[in-house]
Amino acid sequence: MTKKSYYTGCHNDFYYVDNLDKYMFQEAREWVECPKCKGAGNIRGVACPFCKGVGQIEQLPVNYKSDWERKVFIFCDHNPFVTKWGYEPFAISYFSPVQMKQSIYKPDVYVECQYADGAREKWLIEVKPVAYSVMPQAPKPVSEGATAKQIANYQKRNLAYQRKSMDVATNYAKWEAAEKWCQQHGVNWLILNESNTMGLFSPGKGV
Repeated sequence: MTKKSYYTGCHNDFYYVDNLDKYMFQEAREWVECPKCKGAGNIRGVACPFCKGVGQIEQLPVNYKSDWERKVFIFCDHNPFVTKWGYEPFAISYFSPVQMKQSIYKPDVYVECQYADGAREKWLIEVKPVAYSVMPQAPKPVSEGATAKQIANYQKRNLAYQRKSMDVATNYAKWEAAEKWCQQHGVNWLILNESNTMGLFSPGKGV
């Protein structure tokens, strides 16, 4: 899966939370003004609480970086078993094998669930395509007597290989640190991708 198909042309936008009480960061609520009566406040529902007109303003925006993240937000917001969720809620320290120093990683989504039988679970979730967890294969070196064009193409492929390798190595380091954090805090760790979401992330699938 390529980066282009991962983002599907839908990124760096905002999802507006419907069930506000579920969202962890209440301070993200926006104070708004009814375009009809100019009454300011946390306007909820389909009508302005002051003039009862059609003054709904979505007031708890959450930035998403991909269409996949947006779909997870919608699932968390509207699933009746999800009691609490947040985007990038925790900063986890990890050692970067590329930068050779301690760095900070923020997994995508934290979710708390309560099921029909009363059981409770906590999940820390990273949303990432399978391709971002698989080390690439090194390109085949050019043979003796290769043309300048063949050498240039090999150098280009090799550079892409090195970059992808560093990205995957960084992901491994992040995810190892996140899994340890989860074990210490009684939280389940999950990497959501196209192979374990029953087609949710397929183009045109979901909301």
